[in-house]
Amino acid sequence: TIFAKVVRACKIAEKQGVGLVTLGGFTSIVGERIGQQISDEVDVPVTTGNTFTAAMAIDGVLKASSILGRDTSQLKVAVIGGTGDIGSACSRVLAEMVKQLTITGRTKPNLSRLKSELEKKRKAKIIATTDNEKAVKDADIIIAAASATTPILSLDWFKPGAIICDVGYPKNVSHTPTQREDLFIFSGGLAKSPTPITFPIDVGLPSADTLYGCFSEAIILALEKRYENFSFGRGNISIEKINEIRSLGKKHGFEVADFYWGDRLINEAIIQKVKKAIHA
Repeated sequence: TIFAKVVRACKIAEKQGVGLVTLGGFTSIVGERIGQQISDEVDVPVTTGNTFTAAMAIDGVLKASSILGRDTSQLKVAVIGGTGDIGSACSRVLAEMVKQLTITGRTKPNLSRLKSELEKKRKAKIIATTDNEKAVKDADIIIAAASATTPILSLDWFKPGAIICDVGYPKNVSHTPTQREDLFIFSGGLAKSPTPITFPIDVGLPSADTLYGCFSEAIILALEKRYENFSFGRGNISIEKINEIRSLGKKHGFEVADFYWGDRLINEAIIQKVKKAIHA
């Protein structure tokens, strides 16, 4: 049913002469699961937008680490939903940069395959588990990239000073108010647009110069006149593709967004509280 709805939307775009369609939120999962079958139904290229989203998630946690004065090479990282498209992409990059990488997923065969891939050529110690709580409780950085209809992580699980990049849609961590002031938690996978964009409907973005990574990927490709299925299927995002789309984004003025958690901007006061928790 969802596939049929996505195809119908693509056909509307096709009739309007649109050069490229990007999938966002849960619709990108259709693109991951069914791969390029959408393109067999319509005459317009379709990208999930996941490559640039992954690039912005990675850039976000690296920027947060730098702000907090952390040495990334000595940190433990957990990627929740590590076998998914965005999660596996982040894992491939970060496994070359950090001390320990824990990946989680729902199916053990998928976890085992990715663990074997990462262990072959990466420097980090690789751990695979289906237990999300176990994965995050000792992690310095958490990228939450699971596809879940309800929040799957509790704020009580994270250690003081942890950096949490929630790139899931819907969110993997609830926006519910918390008394904790010792966590650097932000909505990940967002880009800062070179010019403000006002949408006719509320798409859940905190400011006019903030865009979803998937939206940005389509705009960047269109500016390059590259009307192609840049991101498709699941697990196909390479380090080279991430570097390529990041470089193209930079060329056109796209960079990682300011840090927001919901509509709240992560300000200097919040950062100082997290720094204090790290050194407590």
